[in-house]
Amino acid sequence: MNSISIKELDLKYQDAHVLKQLNLNIKKGEFLVLLGSSGCGKSTLLNCIAGLLDISAGQIWINDRNVTWEEPKDRGIGMVFQSYALYPQMTVEKNLSFGLKVKGMAKGEIRERVDRASKILQIEPLLHRKPSELSGGQRQRVAIGRALVRDVEVFLFDEPLSNLDAKLRADLRVEIKRLHQKLKNTMVYVTHDQVEALTLADRIAIMKNGEIQQLSTPADIYHKPCNLFVAQFIGSPSMNLLEGRIVGENFVYQDYRVNLMGYEFINQGDHDENAFLGIRPEHLALEPRDGYVKLISAKIDILEPMGDETIVWFDFMGRKWSVKVHGDHQLKWDEDADIYLDPKKAHLFAKQGEVRL
Repeated sequence: MNSISIKELDLKYQDAHVLKQLNLNIKKGEFLVLLGSSGCGKSTLLNCIAGLLDISAGQIWINDRNVTWEEPKDRGIGMVFQSYALYPQMTVEKNLSFGLKVKGMAKGEIRERVDRASKILQIEPLLHRKPSELSGGQRQRVAIGRALVRDVEVFLFDEPLSNLDAKLRADLRVEIKRLHQKLKNTMVYVTHDQVEALTLADRIAIMKNGEIQQLSTPADIYHKPCNLFVAQFIGSPSMNLLEGRIVGENFVYQDYRVNLMGYEFINQGDHDENAFLGIRPEHLALEPRDGYVKLISAKIDILEPMGDETIVWFDFMGRKWSVKVHGDHQLKWDEDADIYLDPKKAHLFAKQGEVRL
């Protein structure tokens, strides 16, 4: 059963086509992440679902009800914004209860919902403080609590962690994951942070120029990106790429040949075409391994120690490639190294259309 269905959704601003014939079904109880760079349309899509923007064409259904032209308050959603949007003059308790009082809810019901939300989010000691007395993480918990007390089936999050420092983002990410596992509500979450997307999502919708490029599980998007854009967007550092040609069972680039035995093509048969070879930094190695083939001997250009791992940069025929190795590796800048790759972990994309082969 779908919790949200978006059908042929279009949104235009004068000459700008922001969302283009977009279709999306979000399952009941699913955690879906809308991921993409700034300007791709992810927040716009969320605002359309919330009813904060009028669409140009199409329909939006929530829990089998057409809400395309309904007001936000009538859609049965709770929304958490990037900016917290708390009332500064009110205590935490009053921030949580204000919307319910406006709706005319009974005091006993309000008290029960505020108590339940504050226990779930562990903000009970903060109920009598004002937002100015809270940390950024505490304020965001209150903002989530304000959506939680509405007792709705669908929660919308618009980059809720982007204003927090790295440690707080990591801590609250875990809290949001735990919250979803406990409540099992449908959650739609907008972010440009791929770590948030990969760790939180049941499925990820990667967007570009108002269109969904790939909609799948985090594992599928990481291991089998559907096109070159998705492949380069996911992963840090981004995927190493080389432009060449598939000839028989080999990828050929100038004098280099990479045997493609073990690569799983989407469409079987003969492949003789110009293509991109992609390999993630973590699927290269600086020593021989079972199943790996030697790619090149190269001079180490830059070392980036990161504690548990080190990113090694080297020059491959005028292109900067990177390898992830264990942090204990004893390496020196400007020394020569042999680079090996696992063909089974490689990715091939057609030059024409840039789709996965």
